[in-house]
Amino acid sequence: MLPPSDETRFIEALTRHQPALEAYCHANLANREDAREVLQATCVKLWQKSSDWDPDTEFLPWAFTVARFTLLSHYRDQKRDRLVFDEDVIQAMARDTKQAASAFDQRREALAKCLGKLDPLPKALLHDYYTASQSLKDIAKASGRKLSAVKMNLLRIRRQLSACIELEMRTNS
Repeated sequence: MLPPSDETRFIEALTRHQPALEAYCHANLANREDAREVLQATCVKLWQKSSDWDPDTEFLPWAFTVARFTLLSHYRDQKRDRLVFDEDVIQAMARDTKQAASAFDQRREALAKCLGKLDPLPKALLHDYYTASQSLKDIAKASGRKLSAVKMNLLRIRRQLSACIELEMRTNS
C-alpha cells in the first residue's frame, strides 16, 4: 500500500493519463466494448500494482506497460474468435500506439485551441454530432439542409481542424 501522499500522486497521475490509456486501448481494439473492458481491467491492475510505481518516475510509460499486458491477456482470452493477431503484430501495434498516445495531451490541447477558433455554426454541428450523438440525418432534418450537404460540411470541418491541429503541433514543438 502506498503512503497517503504517494497514493494522492498515483490517483492524480491515473486521472490525468486515463484519456491516453483509453486512446491506447481503442487504437488496439476494434470493438468499443472490448476497449472499455480492457481499459477498466488496466485501471484495476494499475490500482492493484500501485505500490510498484515509483512516484519519482514517469507514470505513463509504466501504465502503458500494464495496459499492453492487459491487452495481450485479452487477446489470449479471445483466441476462439476468428480474428486474432500474432503476438509480434500486437507488439508492433503497441509501440506505434504508445508513440501516438504519448502526444495525446498535446493534440487534445491543440484541438481545444482549434475548436475555439471555429465559428458558432461549425461548433454547433460538431456538438450535435459528437457530443449529443445526433445522427447526420436528424441534424440535416433539424437544420433544413440536405444530408449530403451536412456530410460535406462535417468533412470540411474535420479537415480544417486536422490542418489546424497539425499547425499547432508544429508550432509548439
